[in-house]
Amino acid sequence: MLSALLVACSGSPAPSGPIELTFWHGADPPPNRVVLDKLVERFNFQHPGIRVRAIYAGQQDQQIPKILAAVIGGSPPDLLWYNATLTGQLVKADAIVSLDEYLQKENLLERVYPNLLPATRYRGKTWSLPFDTNNLAVFYNKKIFAEAGMQTFPTTWAEFLSLAERLTVDRNGDGRPERHGLRLPLGKGEWTVFNWLPFFWQAGGELLVGGQPQIDSPAGVRALAYWQRLLARSAASLSQPEQGYMFDDFFAGRVAMQVSGPWTLGEIGENGMDYGVFPLPRGKMRATAIGGEQLFLMKTTPEREQAGWRFAQYVLSAEFQSAWATGTGYLPVTPEATRTPAYQAFLQRNPQLKVFLDQLPSGRNRPLDPTYPQISDAIGRAVEQVLLGARTPAAALAAAQREAALIVRTQPGDVATGR
Repeated sequence: MLSALLVACSGSPAPSGPIELTFWHGADPPPNRVVLDKLVERFNFQHPGIRVRAIYAGQQDQQIPKILAAVIGGSPPDLLWYNATLTGQLVKADAIVSLDEYLQKENLLERVYPNLLPATRYRGKTWSLPFDTNNLAVFYNKKIFAEAGMQTFPTTWAEFLSLAERLTVDRNGDGRPERHGLRLPLGKGEWTVFNWLPFFWQAGGELLVGGQPQIDSPAGVRALAYWQRLLARSAASLSQPEQGYMFDDFFAGRVAMQVSGPWTLGEIGENGMDYGVFPLPRGKMRATAIGGEQLFLMKTTPEREQAGWRFAQYVLSAEFQSAWATGTGYLPVTPEATRTPAYQAFLQRNPQLKVFLDQLPSGRNRPLDPTYPQISDAIGRAVEQVLLGARTPAAALAAAQREAALIVRTQPGDVATGR
């Protein structure tokens, strides 16, 4: 009665109905959004005091301006699904909640694969939880491989180039092949950089050493020259600008191979393509890029943040991880989820997923520092210039190096390592 009287005297209405949370995400392709919407609705059903509204915010390159504008404007979402590279910017903007206090009460990260933990921490604090994970491998058209008499998969750069040349077909001899062996992504966006970095790492490159960029190292030139050689020999074709993740030409048989991640399984399954997967070829060493998204709790109000933590607990449950992975092809972030009967059955139906699971130990993470998006943009421009024939690999990467060095010098604080 006293509480009711105090509320009445304050003139503020008593809260009614569930806490409404907005959840921005970039789940793609569209079938994956359907899976996510159903899982969010399941959470809402199980938690009648909370209602999460999932909102597709566009492709990741499109999201950054939208996210930062929402933070600056004081109207951020409650929950954000994005890859770890945005961590530094969000911390710098004081936009996200450190999870250390929550984790002291319930250490959800004990459930997670250890090699995914570096992506959750920045400058001594934990800022996110893994939502899902993936890495890059090579998808191939089984029919085309069978017609070419392929019995084994390439394991080196030289073998991969030779195979891509062999699978390229110019039926009428006009110099414009009807089918290329490989599709390379065109554009300066993060997808292009994400695809190129494994080759950079395989060549022995380190993106940052002692906090300083090493973009134009011999490894960088070697990796970019390799992509240039794939094009020069007509072994590869370019995607439409900033659409390197699209599989339309792969489905149509205009390319025989394309690099992507396990999230593509749902789309390929719907298409009915008879396909397989093999690991990225190795250079001096084996490497792939670890992708996937993190779940961030945005700074709002204590009540909303607590409700957001309840959703975070749900995301790391075996129930969610197994359902999300089997519905989309993403890899679960917890060993517990991989042991569920549903996921084990899924692995039996999709044995190609083992390629991605086996590659996880050789996966590398992109830096979490706030300078990374700008450095990535410089790298992306260099890659694009070379693929379009505007610059040599050495000249393009030297320009990117100068820009990246200036970015680092003008930013306060320490830059995270490139591991």
